[in-house]
Amino acid sequence: MKLGVFNRRTAAQVMLLAWAAALGWLARRELGKTEAETIAEATIRLNPDAFFYSVKAGDLQIGYASITIDTTAAGFRVSQVMALDVPITNDSIRRITRRTDIALSRSLRLLSFVRTVTGGGQFDELRGTVEGDSLLRLAQQDDRDGTVGEWTLRVSGDVALPEILPYRLAFARRLSVGQSGITNLLDLTTGTISRLEVAATAESSFVYADSAVETRGTRTWQPARYDTVTAWRLTHAASGTPEVLWVDANGNLVESETPLGVRLTRSAFELVNINYRAELAKDPTVRSRLPAMRSLLEAGLRLPRADSVEYRVRTAAGATAPQTTWLTGGRQSSDQDRIDIGRHTVGTDSVRRGFLDPAAKLRPIAPSVAAQAATIAPEARDRAVVAALAEWVHREVRPDRSLAAAKAPDRVLRDRRAGAEGMASLFADLARARGLTARVVGGVAVVGGTTYGHTWAEVRLNDAWIAVDPTFGQFPASASLLRIVSGGYGRAIDLVPLVGAAVLEPIPSDAQP
Repeated sequence: MKLGVFNRRTAAQVMLLAWAAALGWLARRELGKTEAETIAEATIRLNPDAFFYSVKAGDLQIGYASITIDTTAAGFRVSQVMALDVPITNDSIRRITRRTDIALSRSLRLLSFVRTVTGGGQFDELRGTVEGDSLLRLAQQDDRDGTVGEWTLRVSGDVALPEILPYRLAFARRLSVGQSGITNLLDLTTGTISRLEVAATAESSFVYADSAVETRGTRTWQPARYDTVTAWRLTHAASGTPEVLWVDANGNLVESETPLGVRLTRSAFELVNINYRAELAKDPTVRSRLPAMRSLLEAGLRLPRADSVEYRVRTAAGATAPQTTWLTGGRQSSDQDRIDIGRHTVGTDSVRRGFLDPAAKLRPIAPSVAAQAATIAPEARDRAVVAALAEWVHREVRPDRSLAAAKAPDRVLRDRRAGAEGMASLFADLARARGLTARVVGGVAVVGGTTYGHTWAEVRLNDAWIAVDPTFGQFPASASLLRIVSGGYGRAIDLVPLVGAAVLEPIPSDAQP
């Protein structure tokens, strides 16, 4: 009897020890996982799918977007497309499309990407391939038949693109209120890498149309069925601009919005595309009044040499209240719904903090551009050389108002013809060849009640960024120019998503020429 008791007791103890050992092994297995291993196991539920979005500036739809997910032998392919309809004249439009194709591993590690901008005769392409754990090889082409600029960017560990952030949070099990994740983020606009923390700050339910049916009488499409999804709110400034995203449990976008820009809302394809095209045909002129839809150069306009300008900012009907603090930096300052720009004043630095690389990694300077730079005011230094370079570009390069105008500095130098983007790019490389730190910037200006897009440059002198406009030969550039993006162009496809819902009203001032 005692032996039997002993055996039962021993068996129970052995079972308890085995259970505890199993729990310990399981805990060690789970807690010891890297984030990449966690993501790789979770992405088994990431299936091929496609989502469609209306792109609206306030209540007005101005384009559409889509996100497509496919599986590959190595992992996944995510494709994002945004198409905007930009006015050519008051009664005609052109479609500009920006497409980003991203190849990912099973753990959502970046393998390669291709970003293209097409439409209206223009073609820009930026390619990137990750080699090993420390090298990102980049190639940029500004024309289908143009030369390809190639350079490399050293990275430290894993690197991600803004488009992939929600997926990484979702499959790393960080998509719950209060959870956050930190990643090395590649900004395709500036070519820089920054450390970015993204946190889920709220949870809500969204209802959207996931299918549609055609109404025979009107030949329009109406929602046929609705779907309800739970989404989490993510706020970040991955590309230098604050953005609010709502994403579902698999990291797929449900809705997004920028402070002064457009709003993307998920819906059925027929509603965001076919209905939109029918509506667009009725009155294309209404879109010509939106900010940055046309460029200064294309409109044949010049800027006054304003020393200071103050704008009052409001947003279009249907958009959120204006936020302007993200536009503060350099000669720009903001206070709630007002923005002040001084032509000569210098405020806080406009370089975002947290970069792993302190300056933009631009493609190499072409030998022909470097040789030309050495011949322009060779004895000049600092401000004198900046003024000489700006005047040389303004004098030697003829304006080209077409979207297909040259942008690559070596081609601009060869053809002596370019748009504002090409002139700013050539000036920036000429300045860099002379040992200065320079970058291309894009933004807007209000002329005759309309807000136009423009591209110019900034040069770093005495620890401050000074605006230079080689298109109009201005140094410093007119204070009428409000910088929106650093390191990128002031084209519609770049600016409208950021300021498409903004209404800028210049405030008259006796001090303004």
